[in-house]
Amino acid sequence: MKSYGQFCSLARSLDVVGDRWTLLIVRELLIGPSRYSDLLRSLPGIASNLLADRLRMLAESGVVNSEDAPPPTSAKVYSLTERGRSLQPVLVALAHWGVPYMAAGKGGDNSRGRWLGFAILSLYPNEMNFGDTVVPLRLRIDSEGDHILVEAGPEGLTAVPCSRDVAADVTISGESDDVFGFLAGQAMDYSQIVVVGGDDARRKLREFTKYAHTYGAELGQLRP
Repeated sequence: MKSYGQFCSLARSLDVVGDRWTLLIVRELLIGPSRYSDLLRSLPGIASNLLADRLRMLAESGVVNSEDAPPPTSAKVYSLTERGRSLQPVLVALAHWGVPYMAAGKGGDNSRGRWLGFAILSLYPNEMNFGDTVVPLRLRIDSEGDHILVEAGPEGLTAVPCSRDVAADVTISGESDDVFGFLAGQAMDYSQIVVVGGDDARRKLREFTKYAHTYGAELGQLRP
């Protein structure tokens, strides 16, 4: 492990998670446990040997662990330890800080529908009391071949990967940047997304978006 060689808690934290790709690996595992092949597919641009090196380093630092998947799958499944999961508020704060840079759109950048699961954590407080106008809400997001189940309940908000046949009160489908804009409460051309659900569920979804810290604001004008 490379080290800054400084007796400083920030420097020693960066010794563990400061290398390129490391925090994005943690992001993927915050979305959900993943096989090596899943991580490789979800991190376009990373070399296989570099992913292996970063996972080894994170395991040695007590951030990641792995276990064999149950039969018939023979692959290892990687997940975060309790210490690794404690990075969530750090990454959410950093993502929150970076929201204004999303105003430019995705351009030629890679995108994955599953990243919306983490985007929701940066747009909405994790322990928000949504109130009776929203709760309970079971939302499925279908974007770019990925599916995310979002549930708003009395104890807060969860967003986890799911299959396309998981039942939900309401579904949103579209390109990830359009879905992000909708969830961020942005004024946009809603013809770019498809919302399917009953009247009550659609009303709850509209109320839900009002809890986003970006609701009604221009992303580019928010202070990073």
